[in-house]
Amino acid sequence: MKRAIQFISAVMFIAVCSVCLTPAVGSAKTYRLATHYNTQHPGYAALQRIVKEVEAKTNGEVKIKIYPSSQLGDYTVTYEDLMKGAVDMALIPIPSEFNPKLEMNFIPYLAKDYKDLPKVFGPQSYFFKNYGAVHAKQNVKLLGMYVEGLIGIVFTKMPPKYEDPKAAKGLRVRAPAIEVYNLVLEDMGFNATTIPYADLYSALQTGVVDGAIGLTPQLAYSDFRDIIKYYITYNIFAENIGFLMSQKSFDALSPANKKVVEDAFMKEALNSYKVAGQLDAEAMEGLRKYGVEIIRLNDKQLAAYASQVKAETWPKLTKNIGKDTMTQLVNSVK
Repeated sequence: MKRAIQFISAVMFIAVCSVCLTPAVGSAKTYRLATHYNTQHPGYAALQRIVKEVEAKTNGEVKIKIYPSSQLGDYTVTYEDLMKGAVDMALIPIPSEFNPKLEMNFIPYLAKDYKDLPKVFGPQSYFFKNYGAVHAKQNVKLLGMYVEGLIGIVFTKMPPKYEDPKAAKGLRVRAPAIEVYNLVLEDMGFNATTIPYADLYSALQTGVVDGAIGLTPQLAYSDFRDIIKYYITYNIFAENIGFLMSQKSFDALSPANKKVVEDAFMKEALNSYKVAGQLDAEAMEGLRKYGVEIIRLNDKQLAAYASQVKAETWPKLTKNIGKDTMTQLVNSVK
């Protein structure tokens, strides 16, 4: 009997020690983060900084593995996976297939220069709060808006009266297959032509179009510097994508870890506004050295184009975005 009691006591002691020494199940988890960026893009570097900060500040409870170059599917597939909880996090363009109000980030002249970006897209902005609510309806958590740069128009021909928003320019300008791009070009006095990005280089080269919208200075330099002649800083759009998280994955975090994640992503979103200005400036200098003429609109000219687009184009966007939302956006950026 004494030996039996000693044996049972020993077994219980070992069991207690095992419980004490074994980490609690679920105390650490690796989250999958999808992005279309390759490992050389500044956006990937931003994600690496987020991974490091989140892991450090959660004491290793939240680990993030990045899947670059659309390894988990294109951005439309990734967004749907976020909705389902099949992917945890993402830095991707935002598709509008699931809710037309997701096109809010394509509104022209929300920001007309780099100093406007924090006010327009920052955490206290009307845009961010309202846009976050739209994503929430899709079971997706908006963690921040990442801005790549401001979009002007590139040309192979010098547009006449380029500085006058009301003048007909008579040039054909390529637009992506997004309605607002076509609308804004027409309202700025250009003739809009929808052409896939894959066909844009040959379209410019053969004269099918005389210019193109949808390119930041960085993209104009990397892909089109040997064929374009002019870059005009119309600053029509802020090229932006989303730091996103599955609501299901976010809700599973502890309150403390939720704050760490939100703060880390927003920190890089805010940093992107500064970096965008720096990278655009470097790219425009590269274009200039390559022989492309950079035509910079002054504040008065930019304001005239912004006023024209807000008066003519913005009312046409209420169909998808909603009249009340557009009205409040107008008031928020005055």
